[in-house]
This record gives sequence, C-alpha cells and structure tokens, in this order.
Amino acid sequence: MLKFIISTLSWLLGITFSALIFIAIGIAIHTATIEGLEFGEEFAYRWTRERESYEVEFILEDYTSVAKLADMLEEAGIIDYAWLFRIEQFMMGNSDDYEPGSFLLDTSLSATQINARLRAQPVDLRAEERITIREGWTQRDIAIYLEDRGFFTAEEFMYVANNHDFGFSFLDDLPDRHSRLEGYLFPDTYNVFEDPTPEQVIMTMLVRFNQVFNFDYRMRAQDLGLTIDEVVNIASIIEREVRAPHERPMVARVIYNRLEINMPLQIDATVLYALDRHQAHIWYTDLEVDSPYNTYRITGLPLGPISNPGAASIHAALFPAEGNWLFYVLVNAETGEHFFTNDFAQHQHAQQTYMPRPWEQDNDE
Repeated sequence: MLKFIISTLSWLLGITFSALIFIAIGIAIHTATIEGLEFGEEFAYRWTRERESYEVEFILEDYTSVAKLADMLEEAGIIDYAWLFRIEQFMMGNSDDYEPGSFLLDTSLSATQINARLRAQPVDLRAEERITIREGWTQRDIAIYLEDRGFFTAEEFMYVANNHDFGFSFLDDLPDRHSRLEGYLFPDTYNVFEDPTPEQVIMTMLVRFNQVFNFDYRMRAQDLGLTIDEVVNIASIIEREVRAPHERPMVARVIYNRLEINMPLQIDATVLYALDRHQAHIWYTDLEVDSPYNTYRITGLPLGPISNPGAASIHAALFPAEGNWLFYVLVNAETGEHFFTNDFAQHQHAQQTYMPRPWEQDNDE
C-alpha cells in the first residue's frame, strides 16, 4: 500500500512539474513573441520610412573605438542602430580606433561611406561656444537670444527657420504660420561652432527634437489619434501654463477634456502669443484680439504651438493624468500651484478667493 501511495505521489509530482515547465515555456515564448513583434515593428518602421537627409557636423575629441563611435552616431541621429553599424564594420574588417577631428556627415550615408569620411578627413578641431535654449521660449525669443550672442541677426534666423527645407518628415504639411518651426526648436544646452550659420544652429535643435520625439512617442500619438504637430501644440501650452511639475499631466487632461466636449480652451498664454508680447497680466480688451491663436475666440487648438516645449511637457501631453477637470485656478503665486475642478461654481469661488483679477477690468473702469 505504501509503495502504491509513493508511486502515485511521484506520478502526480511529475505531472505537476511537467505542467509547470510547460507553462513556463509558454510564458517565455509569449513574452519573446511580444517583444519580438515590438522590436520588429520599430525595426520595420525605421527601415521602411523615408529617411530624412541632412548634414551634421560631428566631432571626435579623442581616439574613439568602433563600439563607442557607433553609439555616438546613433545618439546624433546619423544612424538608426549602433549594433548594426558595429556588425557592418566588423564584417568589413574595420577595427582600428578613429582619430579625433571634426567631420561633416550626412544621414543618407551608408556605413561604408561614414567610415571612409571618418578615416580620410584630416583633423580640424574647431572652437565651440555653448548656448542654452530655455523651455517655453518662442522662435522669436530664440532668434533675439542668438542675435544678442553675436552670431547673426534675429531676422536672418527667422528667415531661415521659416523658409529653409530641413528635410524632416515631422515638418511636412504644417499649416502656414508666421513662425514655422515653433515648437520644434528643442530647448537644451548645446555646443555650437564659432560663427555658426542659422542653418547649423536650427539643425542641431531639430536633431535633438527628433531624438526626444522617438518611435514610442510617435506610436503613442497615433494611439491618441493626434498628429505630432497637435501633440507639440498641447505641450507648448502646458509649458507656458505650468510651473509645478506634477501639474503638467493635470493641465494636459483639462485640455483634452475641453477638446472632447468642444469647449473653448480659454488659455491666457495663447492670447499673449497672439498679441506677440510678454506681459504680466491679461486685460479684458486683450481677449478680443482676432487671431487663430486666441483660444477665447476659437474652439479647438490654436493654429500652432505657442512655445518650444521641453521633454517633460511633451511627455505630459502624451500621457495626461486621469481626471474630469475642466477648470484650474492659480492658488499659490510662489509655487505656481493650481486648484482643479470640473464644477464651474467651485471654479468661480476659487477665482474670487485666490485670484482676484482687477487688472482684467477695462482701462476706462
């Protein structure tokens, strides 16, 4: 009897163990399949999309290995996959370190062509200057800043930004607007060559935007039913409206909620952009400006972005918080924090309590 019980238990344990192994293998196959499909989707997207062609000034400050170079080329947006570049160089027998120098590369170049340029071009390191583009600056703000740095005039920058073809697909089919690249001049700190041209500085910022607004972000925008320009538009509003970081996704949700019910956004920052000036307060007469950027008079998003948003605002625009808010009121001028509600009566009470706005009265009153 004991032998039978032991035999039965052994059989049951064997069946259980086999079942667990089978389940584990199934889970592993399922996980690998999902990850493989996601990688394949991104790989296919990058290889079948129309490749933007543009020149990039590329610097090697020290002797650089093939592996490190591949990572640098991918980070600069010159190639899509560092690992593929490394394999190609290995297959071609290119294993020596690359000498330092400044190089002019093009995103349309093959791995062989990139290697040839980096091997053949003489060393010619150039001095650099550092510039810092602030989150929320407009295209005009950036132009004035670069003019103040002594690089070129603001008008030269604006002309190139509005008329030059930079070859990026995300700039295709934009509506006609007075600052064409508004929203896409990514705020960051950059090293630029001495005496740069407007094209070089703008290209540097567009390359950075292209890196930030990556494949996952493009897929997320599609899931939301939005174009890249609409996402950047929303992000630009968030950038100008929000000072408390945790409120970015909340303001994004307010925007989405209003758009969903066809309610005017009524955002002061869009009025200031329409007026093309910086001022501390909005007057009631300002709200009457006739502009496709005045969200007190139009329904939906303004004609285009109203600033150049940073990474946090872009992320918030793509991943808004959950909530039914329709209104927000500034309650702390020092921290920039707001009170959020979906009740208009509460909104009015909060306005009267926290934010009396006598400056909104007409000048005659």
